[in-house]
Amino acid sequence: MTTQKIGVAVLGIGSMGGGHVQAFRSSPWVERVVGYEPTAERAKERGQELGIPATTDLESLLHNPQIHLITIASPNDTHCELTLRALRAGKSVLCEKPMGVSLAETQLMLAAERETGRFLQIGFECRYSKLYQMVKDWIGAGLIGQPLNSHCDYLCSEFLLRDSWRSKSPSGLIAEKLCHYLDLPRWWFEQPVVELYSQAAPNFVSYFNYSDNHNILYRFANGATSSLNFVMATAETFHGDPLRDMLDQQWDDGHRLVYLLYGTKGAIETDVFRRRIRRWEFTDKPDKLHSKIVETVTFPSSADELWFHNAPGQNIRISQLVAEGCLPELTATDSYESMKMVFAAELSEREHRIVKLNELD
Repeated sequence: MTTQKIGVAVLGIGSMGGGHVQAFRSSPWVERVVGYEPTAERAKERGQELGIPATTDLESLLHNPQIHLITIASPNDTHCELTLRALRAGKSVLCEKPMGVSLAETQLMLAAERETGRFLQIGFECRYSKLYQMVKDWIGAGLIGQPLNSHCDYLCSEFLLRDSWRSKSPSGLIAEKLCHYLDLPRWWFEQPVVELYSQAAPNFVSYFNYSDNHNILYRFANGATSSLNFVMATAETFHGDPLRDMLDQQWDDGHRLVYLLYGTKGAIETDVFRRRIRRWEFTDKPDKLHSKIVETVTFPSSADELWFHNAPGQNIRISQLVAEGCLPELTATDSYESMKMVFAAELSEREHRIVKLNELD
């Protein structure tokens, strides 16, 4: 196959967009990367810092035949508009999560993808991370039997900053961050979610416009269940210690990001801050059910990005798919199902009730 290298435009070249730029610059399928910021001063400053040309002229990028892929790393409330404009200009699109800040925006993006027939993939990069891919592989190999239950504990300190756009965003933390951790069990279980209940206590962080803690419980069509517990206050505020490993320090001060998955034949634990994944095997013996840890895999700090937030790997792979004229690996329809969970959780908290996912269709 002869593959022509592509041009990429990154819309929003702040901290997240800068990561997109670096990933695409390292891709063998990309020949040029251009940045976009809406203000001239910011475009010039970030373009120089990243070593790329940057512009305030969005229309010039949308109608440039040398730009094949638009990646959207701008604030959440711009995702829908920019995606619609890029798709209708004939571009392939990688849009950071969330897929819109409302159900209506998400549905507009899905409709535009169908209308244009263009490539649209949402940035659920955890699916490209080795830690979570290993869970998928172990389940696929039947090592824990039929998965019946998963539980995620995510405890952290405040990481958005008082005056950042994220702390003022119209979308809350379920859309901004927790969508990753709702998406993963859907991917692992390969079952539709049928109902969801979520609740939140009063805030710990006084200056957020949205909840900073969530307890989300949901049920799959086959009866399996899953839960996600998130609190943005437990862990000690992280300042960094040059003499200590970052994750080791954060684990010791209260940070936690752990999945526990249980099946008919065993269980799996992923632990980001201990850099490991473990597997248990269940044996039904005459006296009782016995459980034994049969496999433990660890990874070094140098591989952190690859193992638990592999956005660079995702972006490089997407550039290959676009260059080779392939379809998205994660369809917009699939991402829409995870975003429905986000909006169902928000609705459940507002109305204090269980939400059937088909209510949102």
